[in-house]
Amino acid sequence: MKVFLIRHGLTQWNIDKKWQGNVDIELSEIGLIQAENLAKRFKNEKYAKVYSSKLKRAYQTALPIAQNINSNPIIIEGLEEANVPLWNGYNINDVKTKFPNEFQIWSSDPWAYVDGVESLGEVQKRGIYALKSILNNNENNINDNNIVIVSHGLLIRTIVCWILNLPLNQHRNFMLDNGSVTTFEYENGKKRLLNLNETWHLDLDNIIHPKTVEEE
Repeated sequence: MKVFLIRHGLTQWNIDKKWQGNVDIELSEIGLIQAENLAKRFKNEKYAKVYSSKLKRAYQTALPIAQNINSNPIIIEGLEEANVPLWNGYNINDVKTKFPNEFQIWSSDPWAYVDGVESLGEVQKRGIYALKSILNNNENNINDNNIVIVSHGLLIRTIVCWILNLPLNQHRNFMLDNGSVTTFEYENGKKRLLNLNETWHLDLDNIIHPKTVEEE
């Protein structure tokens, strides 16, 4: 089974480098184009189901991909981005200035308790729980059982750490762009990363796709 992990398309808050967390921001115009480009890319793939975070930016990204197989995205609890109400709406640089102690603690210790900020350990825990539930529900499907999961930058990076058996504090050592595809293979309980941050499909138009920070 192949599992395609997709970071949602671009939002205006991504462009503004604002933390989004679980604020339900919709895709920008470019983000909607990225979703369509993803759908074009997946026309050449075999997959049985498309799963999504409940947040609009993920669901809007997942919808055209699911329409390729005449279905709708399946919303799964636990695939949402890190819940950071303390920092929502702040520019990433403002967070480092206004909350230097909290950010330093959160950044250095994946299990640190910071009031108003979900720890990365908790993000990974619920994300892996949701992922294992999806895998268990699809592992026995013999034909075309590849699956697509649309989620968020931080959460997917914690999943990549799990796939590679990396300490969680190594998640900043790789990049995930908006609209990117990261693929791993899962068989008999074993997992293997096949590619990371695939973005060639974003070149299917003449639009410049801005690079953004991920902790937002």
